[in-house]
Amino acid sequence: MTPRTAKIAPPRISAAVVREKTFGLLDRAREHAAVWISGPAGAGKTTLVASYLRARRLRSLWYQLDQGDRDLASFFYHLGEAARRMAPDDGHPLPLLTPEYLSGVPTFTRRFLEELFDRLTPPTSSCSTITRRCRPARRCTTC
Repeated sequence: MTPRTAKIAPPRISAAVVREKTFGLLDRAREHAAVWISGPAGAGKTTLVASYLRARRLRSLWYQLDQGDRDLASFFYHLGEAARRMAPDDGHPLPLLTPEYLSGVPTFTRRFLEELFDRLTPPTSSCSTITRRCRPARRCTTC
């Protein structure tokens, strides 16, 4: 998997322990609009979600946030690629954040997200992993 593909595709999990009790909690949590999973780096959050999606055969829009997403144009580009990967765009790709939109980023964002969510057909899961790179002397958290 290339770094670009890894950003918008769940990791391939081959030998994860199936956590049926935790999967049951996630099953019940799916009736809510959002589920937040947090824990220290290495706790298994990404593995949990990837193995859950695979076990339940759920479609998902996967997006791994990182330092590069500080550039809004890059963020919207990759999010649009993730959406296209999950739901073909029928010839109408999501808009790109080009210079003419920079004076109205809140409006662009609202319209982008409206178009994105219109393309997602239930049941669809949206997964984002957030990675923070920290200096070794500082505590690092991953959500």
